[in-house]
Amino acid sequence: MKKAIEKADKARIRFVKAEFAVLMICLVLLALVFSRPEIVGYASTSVHSQDLNLFVEQSQRFYLRSLISEPVHLTSLTLSGEVIGEGTVSIYLDNERGMRNLVYKNVKRKDSTHNRITGTSVLGGGVTGNSIQQHEENPVLDLLEGPVLQGYEFLNPAYRTVSGEFHHACVESCLLQARTFEGRRFAIDFFIEPGTILKIKEIVYTTLEDI
Repeated sequence: MKKAIEKADKARIRFVKAEFAVLMICLVLLALVFSRPEIVGYASTSVHSQDLNLFVEQSQRFYLRSLISEPVHLTSLTLSGEVIGEGTVSIYLDNERGMRNLVYKNVKRKDSTHNRITGTSVLGGGVTGNSIQQHEENPVLDLLEGPVLQGYEFLNPAYRTVSGEFHHACVESCLLQARTFEGRRFAIDFFIEPGTILKIKEIVYTTLEDI
């Protein structure tokens, strides 16, 4: 009888420990919901899109500048446009704090029928000297021309360039960490081989609300 009682007590202790573990997991999840809503998918996001007629003929940096007083939490960015010419084109999104994500690159393997890099798009703002049609009444980011950059990315012998249109490109910018891309200004770097022209037709981005 004594052994049976001891066995029952041990089983009860294991059950209590299991209940405690489940409770702790639930508490951690609740903490994530309230402190890091972007992790668990309960955060509200806003989509901003804009048609552009922006021609970039050399390696150059552009800035996404906040139009609101609070920091912007960028959660995705995509671009659509056209590559005119046979040179290499690479586009990166930079948070200006050491994090850079590839948005688009116009290359594919010589033995492949699929583009090595494809994707999707998001953005808003005004560019001097280029035609922009604003589709949103309250944009949160403005697109401004920045300094000319030096150099371009060389082509790997195993790859070839792809010219023509691309749609909703976002290789590494389809899903961004809102706390990594948080601030009042971001940079978009265009690296273009001489003789090639890049036309940006649309930019789309999403922002996290009430983080």
